[in-house]
Order: sequence, then C-alpha cells, then structure tokens
Amino acid sequence: MAGLPDTLTRMFIAGDHVYLRHLQRDRLAALFPLRVVYDRSDGLLLWAPAGTTGWHFNMPDGRGLAETPLREWMAAHRVPVPYSIAHGLLSWHPRGRDYSIRWFFRPDGQFIRWYANLEQPAVAWRDDGIAGIDTVDWDLDVVIGPDRHWEWKDEDEFAARLEVPEAYWVDDEERVRRAGKEVIGLVESGVFPFDGTWCDFRPDPAWTMMAPSLPPGWDRPTPGWAGA
Repeated sequence: MAGLPDTLTRMFIAGDHVYLRHLQRDRLAALFPLRVVYDRSDGLLLWAPAGTTGWHFNMPDGRGLAETPLREWMAAHRVPVPYSIAHGLLSWHPRGRDYSIRWFFRPDGQFIRWYANLEQPAVAWRDDGIAGIDTVDWDLDVVIGPDRHWEWKDEDEFAARLEVPEAYWVDDEERVRRAGKEVIGLVESGVFPFDGTWCDFRPDPAWTMMAPSLPPGWDRPTPGWAGA
C-alpha cells in the first residue's frame, strides 16, 4: 500500500499534545487530539477523556463516507466537522505493527471494551508548535469485549470498497486481514494487550481538556508521504 513510511519515531514526552490524523491517499479523513502517556521503544500510548472534540472530514453537504459513493467521495473537497466522544479513550500504537489498540472507558473510568483499529504503522511528526502521528485507516476492524469475545467490524463496507480500486486507499486485502488475524491470536491467547493491562488506567489529574478548535498547522504535509 503506497503512502506513509513504516516508522514511528520517538519524539514525545508525557503530557504532550498530539494530533492523530487519518489519511485517505492525499486527503485528511479524521483528526483527533490526545495526550501522550508514554513514548517508548515498544510504542506510543495516548489518552483522551470523554467529551474530547475531534473532526471528521465530510462532504460539504454533510454526508459522511457511509452515505457517499466512493468515487464521489475521493473526488470532492471535504470539510472538517466537529464531533465529541462519549467515552474515555486510551490508544496504543505499537511500533511497526499494522494496527492500534484502543481501550474505551465510561466517564466514571470503568473499562468498556477493546477496539483493534487496522491501519498502516503510524508516522510521528513535530512542526512549529504542533505535533502528531499520521496513519491510513484500513476500515476493517476487530471489536473485543471485556470477556475477550471478538468480532470483525465493517466487513461489508470493506468488501464493497475493494471493488472500487481506483478510488480506494487500500490495495492489499490480505495484509489487512493478516493484521486482524494477528490481533485475534493475541485475544484468544489472553496475552498483552488483552491481559488486563491498563484496564484500570487513570489519567494524570493535571491534564486539562484540549481546546475544541482546529490548531494552526492541522493540515500540514506528512513527512515522507507520497501525497504530500
């Protein structure tokens, strides 16, 4: 799959503001602000509390991807639309893996479930007062309950979009499914990250909510990205 280099360079410290950006070829599809919990050799751990504002990039008439034919979606200029999450989110981005793992929490801190987002390994960047990580979301995901019951998510959408290769940003179905099967193997074995680690996570009480506005530089190019 063309696009981002497979690298997540260590460059953050705990408490840093980081913007997670999802790309679709040369377009931004989503942007979400998080706090750095840690940046270590095994990966990057990020946090956002319930109520955090992120942005989806939708059609000017308000339609999202699910309501728009894929060719039209990729040909259009899209605009940022704010949304708010109802749950706390802990997001772990292991270095060099084709997925990130998310922990969802109720506002009172109770763990709800895991979510495996199948995606291209993230690229980290820092520039003029703004920092972030970029990835390409591959649409197909795995949802895992607290009892480790798992199921695929968005299989129909994934299959339908693969039928439009000239417009789709995923061109290696087997790589995506292989990533999902790797996650499922970890789930069924009950090993990290599905061994209870971080299910009792509590953020630093000094961390305030990030501003509900797009920061300057939100649309800066991704380093090493062919579409930049």
